Amino acid sequence: MFEDITTSRLLLRSYHEDDAVRYTELVNDPRVYRNVGRVRAGQTLDETRRIQSERAEKNRRGESAGRVITLSGELVGLVGGGRNAETGIFEIGYWLAPSVWGQGYATEAAGAFKQHLVDRMGARQLTAEYLADNPASGRVLGKLGFVETARGEHFCLGRDAMVPGISMAWAATRDDGGRP
Repeated sequence: MFEDITTSRLLLRSYHEDDAVRYTELVNDPRVYRNVGRVRAGQTLDETRRIQSERAEKNRRGESAGRVITLSGELVGLVGGGRNAETGIFEIGYWLAPSVWGQGYATEAAGAFKQHLVDRMGARQLTAEYLADNPASGRVLGKLGFVETARGEHFCLGRDAMVPGISMAWAATRDDGGRP
């Protein structure tokens, strides 16, 4: 269930303990943490290890299915999803190192991960949220077939504030068979 996911340019794989330093460096870039709802500014190496240990346990229980994104062997981001305890629907999210922005990697990684959730975990619906001042993330979701469902205030841990956000959803249709 938690096999690697390979695209034409990327490898999406499980987090390894030796990823901790690089991961912590990446999430401490303000261009990352201010656009990700669940990453706080100043995350420490110990916090990264604890968070990733908790994520691995949730992965084992089928409550989440996160992967780090690697490019030519280098960790450049994260794509993941957690199952909503009430609805059972996965919410997906992703982030990339700013050094690789604008090259289609977010769409490639999120699309492959979306298809993994459909094929391996039986997902027929997915949700996602993005912050209104990060329209590039909304464009990625739109390319993957997500549609806007609501606008409102979303808590951003990296900014430690409520900020305008957009909720989106995707549902499989007969025509797309759940394909990205």
